[in-house]
Amino acid sequence: MPNENKSSRDIKRGSRTRVAAAIAAAMLACFLCGCSNPSGTTQTHVTQTVAAEAQPSPAGDFQVSSHDPFDSGNAMDILKKQCEFGVRPLGTPAHEKTLEYLIAQMKLYADETKLQKFTYRGMPVTNVVGVFYPAGSDKPDERPIVLMTHWDTRPIADGPFSMESRRGVHFRYGPNGWSPQAPIMGANDAASGVAVLLELARIFKQKRPPVGVLLLLDDGEDYGDFTANDHQGEGTELGAQYFAKNFRTEKSFGMPKAGILLDMVGAKNAVFYPEDLSVTSNPTLNERVFNIARKLGYSDMFRLNDHQSVGDDHVSMNEAGIPTIDIIQPLPGGSFTSEAYRYWHTREDTPDKCSATTLKAVGDTIAETIYREAPSK
Repeated sequence: MPNENKSSRDIKRGSRTRVAAAIAAAMLACFLCGCSNPSGTTQTHVTQTVAAEAQPSPAGDFQVSSHDPFDSGNAMDILKKQCEFGVRPLGTPAHEKTLEYLIAQMKLYADETKLQKFTYRGMPVTNVVGVFYPAGSDKPDERPIVLMTHWDTRPIADGPFSMESRRGVHFRYGPNGWSPQAPIMGANDAASGVAVLLELARIFKQKRPPVGVLLLLDDGEDYGDFTANDHQGEGTELGAQYFAKNFRTEKSFGMPKAGILLDMVGAKNAVFYPEDLSVTSNPTLNERVFNIARKLGYSDMFRLNDHQSVGDDHVSMNEAGIPTIDIIQPLPGGSFTSEAYRYWHTREDTPDKCSATTLKAVGDTIAETIYREAPSK
């Protein structure tokens, strides 16, 4: 277990806190009061039943937007399909097979499919980006919203609840990996986020949202050493950093006005709390997402009675001027041990730990958020 001064929820992505704690606390207090700031992969059999979860139960007179419903069974199939390829860290055959699958799926739905290719220590890294035009348009939106998740998996089971010991294991980067010790399947981290976004891609294909959307499946997030460079990490968050530095070179990406990151959004009995950088960087969008979830009847998952701080792919996006929020289940450590995803970075992160119910709650919420977004001006 990590020590109390550096809990796992604070070191997942290097814990690169960029905002003063006093500002975060003030903004969070405003958010919790309801005010807004306008400025601002061997497969395990899954026994989860989905028959009774076809539709959300909106609170009061809340009317769900007109679009295809989020199919939680389809999303679960996408999650399991990724796991069937095997563990998917950089430099592995399963990584390449998964990439082929993701490209093919995105081409089925997106108006344009773009690839951002680069290398890290001799290994190919690829972002898959689906460009969805806004309703009534035959060209990309100049101010789209980014929906993103990473698609690679971690090559070592080094989570605080991992049954494997990391003593004597040293990181060895390169095309041969680092002699991976018990690589994780990554059903929740991060096949779940991919499953939600690809099911949303199908929905967006059937009915375009009022705003343009970029579906970013970023690569190389979970590869390297998160503890290097005083917990700033090395070889981590590669795809998000690349997108943040290079998105302006692709005209069809426009200048995104906001972003939503999904990370670990498929576990059974998952809960989600506001994340501090999300609250400070885009309080209006963060509040909207949590309010919509609650109005859809998902207040048991999307909770407002606590908050968390996580370094993740949204850090690079915010630094690039794209105000991005992070929807993520708390990590083991600190005050969240009882509600955390205890299978994080363990070999037990398998499909049987995931739930179609959770995928649907997240998918419904993000779909409703996008379809309620005002067209770009």
